Amino acid sequence: MRKIIALIITLVIFSACNQKNETNSEPLKNPEKILSKNGLLEVTLAPKEGSIQLAGKTYTAWMYNGSYIPPLLHLIPGDTLRVHLINGLNMQTNLHYHGMDVSPAGNSDNIFRIADPGDTLNYEVIVPKNHGAGTFWYHPHTCGNSEQQVSLGMSGAILVEGLFDKLPPAFKQLKDYTMLLKDIQSTEDLKKIISCSASEGVQEVFKFDSEKPRQCTVNGQINPFIHIQPGETQIWRIFNVSANMYYNLQLEGHQLYQIGVDGVYYKMVKARDSILMPPGSRIELLVQAKKTGEFKLKTLALRTGSDGDEYPEKTLVTMVCKGPSVQPLAIPLKVNDKLIDYRTKTITGKRTFTFTEGPGAFYINDRKFNRDSIDTKVKLGSIEEWTIVNASDEWHCFHIHQLNFQVVEIDGKQIEFNGTNDIVNILPRSTIKLLMPFTEEYMVGKFVYHCHILSHEDKGMMQVIEVVK
Repeated sequence: MRKIIALIITLVIFSACNQKNETNSEPLKNPEKILSKNGLLEVTLAPKEGSIQLAGKTYTAWMYNGSYIPPLLHLIPGDTLRVHLINGLNMQTNLHYHGMDVSPAGNSDNIFRIADPGDTLNYEVIVPKNHGAGTFWYHPHTCGNSEQQVSLGMSGAILVEGLFDKLPPAFKQLKDYTMLLKDIQSTEDLKKIISCSASEGVQEVFKFDSEKPRQCTVNGQINPFIHIQPGETQIWRIFNVSANMYYNLQLEGHQLYQIGVDGVYYKMVKARDSILMPPGSRIELLVQAKKTGEFKLKTLALRTGSDGDEYPEKTLVTMVCKGPSVQPLAIPLKVNDKLIDYRTKTITGKRTFTFTEGPGAFYINDRKFNRDSIDTKVKLGSIEEWTIVNASDEWHCFHIHQLNFQVVEIDGKQIEFNGTNDIVNILPRSTIKLLMPFTEEYMVGKFVYHCHILSHEDKGMMQVIEVVK
């Protein structure tokens, strides 16, 4: 009888341990990092279809070099980035270097170049010597298939070095975590259809069901843990590299000290209780543990308007605080003193862009995307005021390539200057005003602005801009 009781106790303990491990069993793993050497970072990226297993389910994934979390490209201002993109998919693809201040022309960050199945595209991206430090990312931008390719896993991080030049010397010793937020839908919840087009022939197309659950992952892991000591400070760089999903981040029992957004470090550090991350955005944080225990980094439940999507609350990472206490570092007040407040500059022109939608289609100023048209032409050296109107009943998020903008007004309320963005969320029936500096030589050429909810972009909510000398 005692043996039976002992066996039952052992099984209960084993089951409890297994249940805990299913939710929180392994430490967070940073992505593989590729560093530039002697001013050059050269890499081959070969996207192909594969599958991954998460929590007992099978997920179809399209991956660079067979990895759901492809390499982080670590650059230094002045570097050259050479990428050889070998298309192993059954549809067209390409690459965009999101947020980077680089040329849109030639074989640089040119989204109008396309690789057909089996083709290779060679990119050479010159990173200016005055390029800002921060977080950026790469993903396809094929103007019609972006949602499918990013949703299935085709996205990776870029880091431009330089943060520690802006922080006190003691911060160089801190643990530094990179977190790629990706959500994926299991194969049984995907709708697979056969599509035929004149340009691409017969291909399989995956359709996503917004009412079916999507598995949230951090670096391809489900609720990994981060170890931290009481009083310890860490640097967290968080990338929303999903196609459509919003995250509203909150760390239990702690404030998040935000030092930057979208590849730009703030003028003043901001203590946040929660931070909304639209699709494509990136944030950089200082996190300081207050006491021992386990604390969840969650995305809070939210709805993106009456016509939008609904996202339940999810735990993304568990911060485990234990061990001997360390002396907390003083959180700095300022990070970046080299920012330009464009309200002090001469505004050379004003434009208004209205986001609307109809059944299965999305518009800017009543026009759907046409890659062969130029919707906006700007002279190099201009600083323009753009008014963006969301005339729909769901959220949109405005993004423009090749430059960051300054948000100066939301629904008539002036916004305090603290930096610039490359993505901004726009609530339903809301109006925002932006200052757009088309002031750098590298901007000359054609690129696009659009809603960075990629299902909206693919269905027409994008336009072409050309900067001319």
